[in-house]
Amino acid sequence: MLNEVEINKLISEMNSLKAELKNLRSKYNDLDRKKEDLFREKRKISSDIFSRIKNAKENKDKRNSLTGVVKTTKMSKEELENKINEIEKEITKLKEDKKKILEKLGVDDPQNLKKQIKHLEFKIETEGLTFEKEKEIMKVLSKMKKQYESAKDVDNIEKTLHIKFRDVRNLHQELDLTKKIVQHSAKESQKHHVEMIESSKEIDELKYKEAEYEEKIGAIKAEIHALTEQLDAKNAQIDEVRKVLHENNVQLKEDVDKQNKEILKQKDEEVQDKLKKGKKLTTEDLLILQRTMKG
Repeated sequence: MLNEVEINKLISEMNSLKAELKNLRSKYNDLDRKKEDLFREKRKISSDIFSRIKNAKENKDKRNSLTGVVKTTKMSKEELENKINEIEKEITKLKEDKKKILEKLGVDDPQNLKKQIKHLEFKIETEGLTFEKEKEIMKVLSKMKKQYESAKDVDNIEKTLHIKFRDVRNLHQELDLTKKIVQHSAKESQKHHVEMIESSKEIDELKYKEAEYEEKIGAIKAEIHALTEQLDAKNAQIDEVRKVLHENNVQLKEDVDKQNKEILKQKDEEVQDKLKKGKKLTTEDLLILQRTMKG
């Protein structure tokens, strides 16, 4: 058995160990709160990364889709330009053929020649011409009619030219629309490409921050682990001192408090039983109820 001095020394040691344990628990709780705060910040960053990755993917898909539109439309544009060039070559050839025929016939414009023929015919029918004058005009008219008949090929060329000019005009309108589609799609594609690059840069920056938080969390976890070991060791020391004190029949305050709580719990159960059975409560029962309600 220990003497009083040794017992007091152990009680003093117990109090000192408890104070150290309290301090360690306070540090542990502070670190645990700090760890949770860091986890919250890291989760926000992770969520932001996920959102930006989704946004970058959407911009990439839109860019690729628009790039496909530009590529396909450019092919259509080239086809239209080739068609226009072919028709313009045909128009040039038709104009040259027309010019050769007119030069060979000595006629500048078949339509004008037709008007002249009608004018002379009208003149013969409406004016009182002498026989000689009418004969002279008929001779000129016959020559002009032969020229006009020979120039009918030019009339066919004119009709073909009209169709070709219409086709070129329509193709130019289609080409203008195609160019606008290419320009707009290329502009939109570039916009989505820039946004995707910006998102990628932001993702890299956020991932760097995320890694920093992960490193901080790892460091705190290591500190918490070390504190846990210290807490376990401190509790073991306290248990060892408590064991020695119990072996020497020393009743500690915590033991008394524990016993009082157990007694109070037992009495409270008895009071609760009385309430269920409708029994009359004593003054002591009412005090116990009051204490348990406060506690």
